[in-house]
Amino acid sequence: MTDFFLDHNLNQSASYLDAIYTVLERGMAAKEVVCSITTGFRSIPSLRTKPGLNPYHASVADIGYGFDSVQGTINRLRNGESIPFANEMLVFELDTLMVSEKQLNPNFGLVVKEAPSEFYYLVEQSRYLNYQIGEMIREANRLGRELLGDKWHEIHSRIQNIQAIPRL
Repeated sequence: MTDFFLDHNLNQSASYLDAIYTVLERGMAAKEVVCSITTGFRSIPSLRTKPGLNPYHASVADIGYGFDSVQGTINRLRNGESIPFANEMLVFELDTLMVSEKQLNPNFGLVVKEAPSEFYYLVEQSRYLNYQIGEMIREANRLGRELLGDKWHEIHSRIQNIQAIPRL
């Protein structure tokens, strides 16, 4: 049994982790479609040169990496691996997903600004999927906050400085 589960009710923690994992699976499915659409945007001359395309695509990729990261941590916990700072990892990973999600809409707006009418369907489909991704991330964070209770805020205040470190 890991240190993570020692701090929590085992069955309740497992249920929350399962729920977070499942929510992120649904988000990952939407992310995969969005990633395909953003790749398709590169083949549309009027969208290919939009200033937000690369940051938007990078934001979508960040979300995919974030989903993988949280699910990897959950799998490690399920497998009984003792992870120092497991709570901190979970809070960091879930909150970082929120940061990545906040980058989606502004970058998406830059890409599709003045998109030709024949691509409105793809634009609207992407907008809908972006919304779904955001909903799944917010739900996973809500579940994480419920799981950790008051510890979430304490941990979050400690990890915010780490999140401010730019990635290369």
